[in-house]
Amino acid sequence: MNEPGVRAGPRLGPRERLTSRREFAALFRRGRRGGDSVVRVLVGPNGLSHPRMACAVPKRFGNAPKRNRLRRLYKEAFRMEKARLPAGYDLLLSPPRGSGIPALAALREALVAQAARTVARLEQQRARAAEKSAAPPSEGPSGG
Repeated sequence: MNEPGVRAGPRLGPRERLTSRREFAALFRRGRRGGDSVVRVLVGPNGLSHPRMACAVPKRFGNAPKRNRLRRLYKEAFRMEKARLPAGYDLLLSPPRGSGIPALAALREALVAQAARTVARLEQQRARAAEKSAAPPSEGPSGG
């Protein structure tokens, strides 16, 4: 990862975060959702050689210190696991309804597992779409 703004090792660079409205819109348009009782993810392709992350913690989750604590945990889990996350994808992390603040170890494992599972589903969806567009049009019933 010799790109400017992408740091090698367990540090986060400025290019490893989603920041613009356009990037978020592209993620919501082309992304796929997944999750479990620890973390929800929205995963979409970014066309880069590294993963990027963002987090969305709604006000219903709790007061500002609680929301900020969860954001810091998400950032730390991403930072520690970015080598195990699929390259070339954006991840939007958010808490499942009714969940509390998870342990960092549980969050790290859930993040890697859910990202991999969601990317696999996204790739299957893209392969089906490519297969469908490449297939010759089927002939319908001919009326005589």
